[in-house]
Amino acid sequence: MLDKSIAITFIKALLEVASKKGQFEQIEKDLDLVCGVMKKHGNLKKVMFHPSISRSNKKDVLKNVFGKAVSSLMLNFLSLLVDRRKEEILEFIPEVYRAVTDEKKGVVKATVQTVDPLTGERLEHFRKQLKKITGKTVELEVLQNPDILGGMVIQIGNKMIDGSVASRLKNLKTRLLSLRTA
Repeated sequence: MLDKSIAITFIKALLEVASKKGQFEQIEKDLDLVCGVMKKHGNLKKVMFHPSISRSNKKDVLKNVFGKAVSSLMLNFLSLLVDRRKEEILEFIPEVYRAVTDEKKGVVKATVQTVDPLTGERLEHFRKQLKKITGKTVELEVLQNPDILGGMVIQIGNKMIDGSVASRLKNLKTRLLSLRTA
């Protein structure tokens, strides 16, 4: 199994070369196409990941499937993955490339859980506050979760801020139990 960090390295390198060549938007379109085809056609994935299929056969398959539909830079990237035996990166492309392009564009994804829906003016105010805190444009997903009882749980990237009533009650219970046993 391939580590996702290797996929991040390869995708960052591809996007950096694309930026230098003025092909960033084209590579984004190419990556969308490759992701869609890989997702829709499981047999292609099986061929690409199969260890007994030769590298040259895999590259021929890639040329036949994507040859005229993607840029030469993208085709070279796909061939490089095959040459380096990193075809499994294709599995991570959708997730990784979105994260890398969002990072380059200064966009951060955040999720907020509340008991009551966060809409309208409250939502815009909250979005502005997150932008001020992060210094980036925030793509916000709002979830309604009655289990938190009140307050909110915010997740930005891999950081979580749990200001929920449920979490505070749980912490209080833990402290009270530790006092009782002391």
